Amino acid sequence: MRILGIDPGLSATGYGIIENGLATEFGLITTDTRQSMPERLRSLGEGMEEVVRRNRPTHCAIESLFFKAKGARSVILSAEARGTILYVLGRNRIPVTELTPATIKLALTGSGRASKHQMNYMVKRLLQLGERVSEHAADALAAAYCLGRRTAGHRLARTDTVGHGPAERAGRRC
Repeated sequence: MRILGIDPGLSATGYGIIENGLATEFGLITTDTRQSMPERLRSLGEGMEEVVRRNRPTHCAIESLFFKAKGARSVILSAEARGTILYVLGRNRIPVTELTPATIKLALTGSGRASKHQMNYMVKRLLQLGERVSEHAADALAAAYCLGRRTAGHRLARTDTVGHGPAERAGRRC
C-alpha cells in the first residue's frame, strides 16, 4: 500500500508518501502570495497532480481542518485549498481518509495534545529519517503513518471519504 499523507494549506501544503512503513518522498507545495486566488489554487492543484502522477498512491490520509480562534478569512482560504486538493484526489480516484489532528497526535506520541516539536521528533524517529523535515511535511507523514497503522493487517473496505465517526471525534488511536 502506498499512502499519500497531506497537511492542507494555501501557502504551504505538506505531503508525504509512505510505502511498506518507509517514507519514500516528502515535501511542500507552496503558492505565491502575490498571485490571485485562482492562480494560487491552480498552482496548488498542478503541484498535487504532479505528486500523484509521480508516486501513484493507493490511498490518502488528509488532516481535517482545525482552527482555534482565527478569522473567517483564514478558514475560507484553507477550505478552498482543501477543496482543490480533494478535487485532484477524486479525479484520480484515490480513496481519502480524513483524520483529526488529535487522532494523528495520539497515534504518534500517545497524547492528542502533543506539540509540533514532539510530532516532528516522532515522525523522524518512527520513519528513521535523519534529515530535517519541515513542519507541514512532518504533519503529512504523520497522517500517512497513522492511516498505515490503522489499515495494517487488513484492507480498506471503503473507497470513499471516511473518518468522521464518533471514534475519530473522541481521538481514537489509529
